[in-house]
Amino acid sequence: MSEAARPVVPELVARGLGIDVLDYRCRSGVHPPGPEEHNDRHSIVFVRRGVFARTLRGQNDLADANHVLFFNAREPYRIEHPVDGGDDCTIFALSEPVARELVARHAPVNAERAGGPFRVGQALSDAAMLRLQYELLGRARAAGRLDVEDVLVSLLDRAIGSARAGQRAPEAVTRRHRDLVEAARTEVHRDLTRTPSLSELARGLDCSPFHLSRVFPQVAGLSLRAYVSRLRARAAAERLARGARDLTRLALELGYADHSHFTNAFRREWGVPPSVFRAASAR
Repeated sequence: MSEAARPVVPELVARGLGIDVLDYRCRSGVHPPGPEEHNDRHSIVFVRRGVFARTLRGQNDLADANHVLFFNAREPYRIEHPVDGGDDCTIFALSEPVARELVARHAPVNAERAGGPFRVGQALSDAAMLRLQYELLGRARAAGRLDVEDVLVSLLDRAIGSARAGQRAPEAVTRRHRDLVEAARTEVHRDLTRTPSLSELARGLDCSPFHLSRVFPQVAGLSLRAYVSRLRARAAAERLARGARDLTRLALELGYADHSHFTNAFRREWGVPPSVFRAASAR
């Protein structure tokens, strides 16, 4: 989310209900943790493309298109990019009363926290949540205000609910296991078109394939194969939303065997074929 060389100015996409919707596009190269920074407003962030790592409250977490992130206003964090290419994000900057009202529906105690309402820094996003995000981005410049605001409330309510669900059922994860999975995820992001096999990945990380396969879902919340499948489907969604026309070329660029494999995988994740998604989400 941060760029070491120069600041990135997010584009305001929509505004309403005490919420600013911002499109953030960073083209950073690989760089270590940057200087400490903070957001002026409570924020919820969806990663649409790319990957970065955020250090928050002493913990380093990798963030990619499978995640939604939460930032309390004025809470310090650091950002690094372990892989070249930067990232694209949708940022929802919330006013103080709106943030606390949204959290109160799921966790009344958290809504009263002095340091900010977001107790959890990161959660997995699901396909329904991301469909709402693309629906919002597609409608923002053309639809009526009621349409945009209704989608906006639904999306943020679902995002906060996902964080609460993760908080209720935490996994007992050691630091060693977390570091191993973060390293595996970083390797996957180096080239989505050619994901290494489980054996290759484990060998590069100096562990057994059985250990990596067992530990990965404990830390990441889903299996390694499901994690990679979601990343590819979400990378495809972002390309389609930006108007990609050649589905065969897109399929091959994202590591699918052919057009048919791509279409079937995309439909499983999004519930519709790529052409229908593109028509509904173009912006």
